[in-house]
Amino acid sequence: MKARGFTLLEVLIALAIVALAVGALLGTVSSSASNVIYLKEKTVAEWVALNRLTEVRIWKEMPDKGRRTGNTEMAGMKWQWEEEVIELPVKGMFRVEVRARPTGDFVDDNKTLQKASAQVLSESKSGGDELDKLGWTSSVVGVIGTSRSEQTDAVAAFFASGQNGPGGPAGPNDGKGPPGEKNPTPVPRPGIGNPDR
Repeated sequence: MKARGFTLLEVLIALAIVALAVGALLGTVSSSASNVIYLKEKTVAEWVALNRLTEVRIWKEMPDKGRRTGNTEMAGMKWQWEEEVIELPVKGMFRVEVRARPTGDFVDDNKTLQKASAQVLSESKSGGDELDKLGWTSSVVGVIGTSRSEQTDAVAAFFASGQNGPGGPAGPNDGKGPPGEKNPTPVPRPGIGNPDR
């Protein structure tokens, strides 16, 4: 009895099925890789935007209304940010929207870490419309007001020294006993159950 082999047609059909399967597998792998890159860029762009929003919030002077752009370095790449300040209907309140995107330029992280500040900002005026906002990778929004505190001391300094902070006791332990234990007798405070105030 003769052994029967595959015909040319059967071999071609089998090769076509294998090619389709390998193509689908490669498509899935490349899609996964591009999703990872996109998510990394989106995450870092959000960090860049949040950093800029924080700088605006802690700056002693109020930002000017309108749009500004600048550049910074983070995670081995250069990033561009755009800040838009809009006055709200409530007097003294401003809406700040910060958008960020990668420029495509890579930087050496070692040189960035050796600088005094990794945030290198160079502001410039910018214009644009609503369609221009679609080209940004990430966007964050915050609200700031004109009433700001001039306090520059570290708030935690009172508690770290074991003293009472401006708002009352430092916690269950006012620094007069072992950590985690309450004081056996409460310390009278002016205006809080103290007859000698």
